[in-house]
Amino acid sequence: MGMSAAAVAVMVLLVTSIQTIGGVIDNPIESDSPATALTASASASTSAPTAVSYKTPLAYGSNRLGEKTGELVEQAIATGFRHLVTGGHHEKHNETGVGIGWKASGIPRNELFLQTCFIPFDSRNHKDFKKQPSDPETLPSAIEDQVKLSIEASLQNLQTNHIDALLFNNYRAKLWDVDEILKAWKVLEEYVDRGILGQLGLASVHEVEWFEKFYNATRIKPTIIQNRFHSNRQYDVPMEETFAKHDIWVQRFWLLNGSSHSGKNNKEMAKQKGVTPEQLMLGFVMSLGSQTCLVGTKSLQHMEDDMDIAKCYPSLFSDDKERMEYSQKLGRRQPPDRSLPGRSGIDFGSDTSPKCKSTH
Repeated sequence: MGMSAAAVAVMVLLVTSIQTIGGVIDNPIESDSPATALTASASASTSAPTAVSYKTPLAYGSNRLGEKTGELVEQAIATGFRHLVTGGHHEKHNETGVGIGWKASGIPRNELFLQTCFIPFDSRNHKDFKKQPSDPETLPSAIEDQVKLSIEASLQNLQTNHIDALLFNNYRAKLWDVDEILKAWKVLEEYVDRGILGQLGLASVHEVEWFEKFYNATRIKPTIIQNRFHSNRQYDVPMEETFAKHDIWVQRFWLLNGSSHSGKNNKEMAKQKGVTPEQLMLGFVMSLGSQTCLVGTKSLQHMEDDMDIAKCYPSLFSDDKERMEYSQKLGRRQPPDRSLPGRSGIDFGSDTSPKCKSTH
């Protein structure tokens, strides 16, 4: 999967452009400011901790990419993506393909952020679970042993000896038994202690009381929550204060399908700004602060459009009133006594802010 000199030059140009708005781990982003740390320079050691923060506005996910995962991941990296999200033992993710894709990209390992997940080995109650070819014929029943087997498989599939983030995957909105999650979490904490895992998190958590109890019961705290952005989850408005209190970075999926209708409720606003409804939708979510938009497009044009918004979103909206108008048309019900989050990180189109490329 080699690249021509021209393609390499384009990739370098894109990376350089992103770096001008990026930050590095030594200069972390505040939780209420826009996430601009897309990439950073670093040495080429495969085992060294990544120089890319998980606090990014945009990540490329491998959901439903199938046999083309490797090719598409390589293309996404060439376009400028540095945060890659996949899933171990997940029916809809090709974790091995992500490993093949990043290795073929020519980008050093520690200039990428690799994230995967753990799924309990129970296909009856967690329908996303899929047995891997490398698994033993008889799978372990204890969740502690499942975690160990899953991590070893993910390290092999991703062709790395360090995973930057690993999330415990609940099946949709059905929270797994909390005692079982805590058993698994203790094993995950041990891998963090050993330097094999970086950040820990959870997928599909929409209950404030449950999260508070879980958070207080852990030694190494979750830093990432991955939730769908959907009206039937109230767009997580009830979770905002809790996530902010604990400095949780929220990764959003199901952004352009489901109740958002690809942002078409704000089609006219997008037209006025010279961007697509999909771009404006991503820009709005990014503007909320402490949010990563997970995208998994197979289109090179859409990859480029998404990267452009990741660079220009702080100046996309004219003021908070316009953001609120967008929020209301989306169907997001913000409490009247609480302003939209992310306000302090938005410059509302100053003369020095990056400008979005017009799609018209």
